[in-house]
Amino acid sequence: MLTSIAQPEHERIIRMEYFETLAVCGMNETCRRNFRLGNRKARQCRACPLARVYSDERRAEAYAVIDAVHDFYERIGIRGEKERLAVLMFRERLIHATVMGTVQAHSRKRTNGFFDPEEQSFLSGGALLNMILNDLSIDPL
Repeated sequence: MLTSIAQPEHERIIRMEYFETLAVCGMNETCRRNFRLGNRKARQCRACPLARVYSDERRAEAYAVIDAVHDFYERIGIRGEKERLAVLMFRERLIHATVMGTVQAHSRKRTNGFFDPEEQSFLSGGALLNMILNDLSIDPL
């Protein structure tokens, strides 16, 4: 859908709406818990905002994105911050999970499973670490 948008202003509006719709669905803990515990057979609840906006195929993709973000944060042990707006928190989590997945896929690994911080190839963990340190005005490795 975004590739057919000619004006950048429209693209921003669509992206914001996409994140907001995913966040409303993804941050509904009751819905997620009921499905996970088997209280509901279908992934979609009656109040699902995705049902009103997306086709079955797009809805399945959206659920996969939402579940991947939640799984990532459960694995690293970070819970939600109650004072944060759900839309902003979900957007930041989605971006963070995407960046970490990209770094993991494009980095040389050490024997302990972590990326090699000395590798500076495009999209590697070392390049990301170097960029973060530069942004923080700390001498890079």
